[in-house]
Amino acid sequence: MLVTAHSRSGGTWAHLDDPSCELFAEPYDSDGFYLTVQAPEPSDNDSSWEIEIGRWEPDDPHEEYGEHTSATGSTVLNCALPPTPDADGIARLLKSMDENPLLLAQWAKTPVGTALEGTTMVVTKHHDS
Repeated sequence: MLVTAHSRSGGTWAHLDDPSCELFAEPYDSDGFYLTVQAPEPSDNDSSWEIEIGRWEPDDPHEEYGEHTSATGSTVLNCALPPTPDADGIARLLKSMDENPLLLAQWAKTPVGTALEGTTMVVTKHHDS
């Protein structure tokens, strides 16, 4: 499913970290935000499909984002997906991020229990920084 979604997303800057388990997207001009679609491990019957929105934080606290020499990604929020999400839905999600890179920054403010704007994906956990 992730391979199909990736192929249908058009020019979106995204790549498959592991073709069976993870799709990573980091649109240009996203203010350091990125999105990961994680498939459940085939051997883990209790896990589910998940979306993670994260943000790169400069490793040196005295450096500003964009002027940093190194950064570490930290999770901002998680959303659970239906048992088997639709490849076209994931492709639309990637295309919308490509068209509006700051959408990730908007979504990152979404409270728990609320759907990401324009989607049916509900935030299940928010990680406070």
